[in-house]
Amino acid sequence: MKKSIVKQKLKSNQPALVNKICFSNADLAELIGLMGFDCLWICTEHTSIDASLLKDMIRAGRATGMDCLMRTGQDSYDDFIRFFEMGANGLMIPHLCDAEHAKEIVRRAKFPPIGERGIDGISADADFGLLPTEEYIKQANDQTFIVVQIENKHTLENIESIAKVEGIDVLFVGPADLSLSLGIPDQVKHPKILEIIERVVKACEGTSAVCGTPYIDPEHCKKLMDIGVKFFTGTSDSGILRKGFANFKNDLKNIGFTFGR
Repeated sequence: MKKSIVKQKLKSNQPALVNKICFSNADLAELIGLMGFDCLWICTEHTSIDASLLKDMIRAGRATGMDCLMRTGQDSYDDFIRFFEMGANGLMIPHLCDAEHAKEIVRRAKFPPIGERGIDGISADADFGLLPTEEYIKQANDQTFIVVQIENKHTLENIESIAKVEGIDVLFVGPADLSLSLGIPDQVKHPKILEIIERVVKACEGTSAVCGTPYIDPEHCKKLMDIGVKFFTGTSDSGILRKGFANFKNDLKNIGFTFGR
C-alpha cells in the first residue's frame, strides 16, 4: 500500500498542500504528480467521472508517489470503500452536520477496531491481494485520512465535538459555502470566516485533527499558517489554464491581435 504523504506531513507538524483537478485526465494527473505535489483533489460531488478513467487518475497518483483525495457525497458508503480500494488515500465529505455524522463516516471508512469497514483485500490498496490481511488492515487505517467540511452555519455549534471524534484528520473550513450560509456570499476573507478558522484551530488542539481551508493568496496563506492551519487546498488546473490563457490573450491584444470575446 502506498504511504500517505499528507498523513506523514501532518504527523510531522508540516503543512500539506492539495491541488484540485477539474479536468478528468490521467495524463494531467500524472503531470501534477511528477511536479512533486503532495496530493491531488478529485471531486465527484459536483462532477461525474467514468470509473475506468477515475481508476487511471488515481493510478497516476500512486505511480508518481502523490496522494489522491476524493470528495464524495455525505453518505455514500459504496464510494467510501470503492475510492479507497482504487488506491486513494483520502476522503473529503462535504457539509458535515455534527459529531454523530462524523462518527458514522469513520465507522464506514475505517476497519476495526476504529470502524466497521467491510474487507475485500484484492484491490489496489491491498496490492491486489499481495498484502497479508493483518498488515493490510493496519496500513489501511494508518495510511488513509478523512477530511470533513465545515460549510454551514448550523454546524458551527458542533465544531469542538467534531474535532474530538477519533479517526477524523482534518476539519476543513469551506469559505465559499460557509460565506453563503452566513449571508456574506463570496467574502471568503471576511473577519467572520477568519474567526471561525481560528476557532477550528483551537478546537483541534490536543486532538489528532488539524484545521484545513483553501489557499487564496500567499499573504493570506502565511497568515493562516501562523495561526495554526496545517492543511490547504491549492489552485486547480482550470484556474491555471484560465489565468494563463487570459494573460496570453492580453499579450497578443497589446501587439494588435483581435478576439471574438
